[in-house]
Amino acid sequence: MRRRWARAAVVAVALMAVSCGDPETTETAVSLTDPPQIARWVTVGGIEVPIGTTDGPRGGEWEPFAGFSHTPQGAALAAITQSVQLATASDRTWPQILSGVAAPGEGRDLYAAHRSLVEFSGTDPEMVPAIVGYTIADYRDTAATVDVVQRFSDDSLASATTQVVWIDGDWRLHLPSNDTAATITALDGVPPELVDLEETRK
Repeated sequence: MRRRWARAAVVAVALMAVSCGDPETTETAVSLTDPPQIARWVTVGGIEVPIGTTDGPRGGEWEPFAGFSHTPQGAALAAITQSVQLATASDRTWPQILSGVAAPGEGRDLYAAHRSLVEFSGTDPEMVPAIVGYTIADYRDTAATVDVVQRFSDDSLASATTQVVWIDGDWRLHLPSNDTAATITALDGVPPELVDLEETRK
């Protein structure tokens, strides 16, 4: 019970469903710790996610999240919102969500093949995480690696590593092309470099 987050399979998989590969990238001098300005939080599949004032996403939670700024803040909000949206998509809507939030490639194809074999009946309230914030492990103009920090109902913390790539003028999830590329890590405490989003929740 101490690590209840480990049992939250569907949510955890999508929150960490990213490749840790090394796409060809270029360096950009930007701040990785400046927080995004948050306009509001919306509930997607039982999980609250932040919506930025200028960094995205635009549109509603009933369509694939898109329209992120080409910044670390936009990358972080994409990693958070798109992962949750994909994790909680229904059996009817997941193909549309997947094609809208994930970059084309082997990882997206693999996810589709696996997702088509299962039925999703909703998220167990006891397993639903609260988004605490994030840290950015790596940022380039074309790719970013974001560690999304979550708190579970037993007060345990976990960090899900998520990679997004800049493609066609927007950030999209870069899903893993094998079953072991994604990682979720138990945390003993909040990382000191955390970009805290909890205080923006209204």
